[in-house]
Amino acid sequence: MPSQSLFSGVASLLLLAMATLHIFATLVPLIPLWLSGLCGWIALLLLLLSRPGQFSQFFWLGGAGVLFLLLGSWRGSPIVPEKLLLQNNGLMVMLYCVGFLKLVAASAGAIDRPLPTGRLAFIKTLLGVHVLGAVINVSILILVSERLKARDALGRQAVTLIGRSFSMAAFWSPFFAAMAVALNYAPGARPYDLISTGLLLTAIGMLVTLIGMGGRGLKRLADFQGYPMQFSSLWIPLLLAGSVAVTHYFLPQLPILLLVSTLSLLLVSVLLFATRPRTAAPLLQGHIRSSSTRMARELGLFMGAGLLSVGVEALFASFTGLQPFSSVDWVLLSGLLAGAILLSLLGVHPVVSVGVIGPFLAPLPADPSLLATLYLCIWALGVVASPYSGLNTIMRSQFNVAALDVLRWNIGYVLIMWLMVSGLFYLQT
Repeated sequence: MPSQSLFSGVASLLLLAMATLHIFATLVPLIPLWLSGLCGWIALLLLLLSRPGQFSQFFWLGGAGVLFLLLGSWRGSPIVPEKLLLQNNGLMVMLYCVGFLKLVAASAGAIDRPLPTGRLAFIKTLLGVHVLGAVINVSILILVSERLKARDALGRQAVTLIGRSFSMAAFWSPFFAAMAVALNYAPGARPYDLISTGLLLTAIGMLVTLIGMGGRGLKRLADFQGYPMQFSSLWIPLLLAGSVAVTHYFLPQLPILLLVSTLSLLLVSVLLFATRPRTAAPLLQGHIRSSSTRMARELGLFMGAGLLSVGVEALFASFTGLQPFSSVDWVLLSGLLAGAILLSLLGVHPVVSVGVIGPFLAPLPADPSLLATLYLCIWALGVVASPYSGLNTIMRSQFNVAALDVLRWNIGYVLIMWLMVSGLFYLQT
């Protein structure tokens, strides 16, 4: 219908404006960042008007978020319009920008080549997604999913492996927002201690995943189809990862999400005009015009999850003046981790849980590195457990899996890792 086509076209332009304004507003403080969020919300509104049947998840998540927000406001928490506009905005911008990589990834990735199979393919995929994801963040999920979808290889094993491998980077990666949050709420924490502890937990997590998914003798992995971790298929993500790392070294004040978004656009533009100068512009224009149709599901999921997160945060913030803890020991840390994981199953983002727990723990005598480790574990295990986290929202949209399946496939892993982390807390307190 004409109106639907018109709404989709305008929404696509608004998504382009959302990404452009976000990048420039971060670089030029005179530009208000909330304009980027406003463009995203208007784009979502146009899509809701043209195809409301596709956004049932948004209505459930957003409705719950509005309810919590009103309850929090009734109890005295202020409603901050800018937070409503910008929650998950940076993540949406990055998803939009890294989506352009498919324009060059297909030609560089040897799509027609058979995927590697077997135990070694599983291990290579596990390590490759983890290492690259630790630097270029969730863009690796899109690169890998596009490659595996082309060969119809996105089964339960692949989806579970990719999600866990990526989430483990939150245990230690300095490029993850989790590290910034942990250091912010645990001032005085030693980054190198956090990285070494996180790498130990990552090794344990990989071993748990390998044994749990492989079974005795890893026989269940004999037919696994993995991501081809050869240079021919990795040079574009490696180039992006290298660019992000180098730029972050010289400009550490710029957020990683911004670097990934900006460098993705620059990389694609340079490669297209260098290799296909005659068709580069039409390819970019076609990709931009179809962006709202392609990203409608992600837009609804992320906006709904963001609204839910803001609502829950407002409700929690209304309970002030409490100090339920007198000291920090391994039982408390283990219990707080379990509670945060359970809250994540309800859609509470780990950063909300850390934001609530942090002020209670900060005045108590405790090793700040131990507290920061707790916050990193809340993030690493919370995002893989929750069907509504940014990670699993991407997994669900890219791989077309149900929220309940994400929970069923990962809950055993999360429980085992909680026990392992609890043991670590016991040894360190």
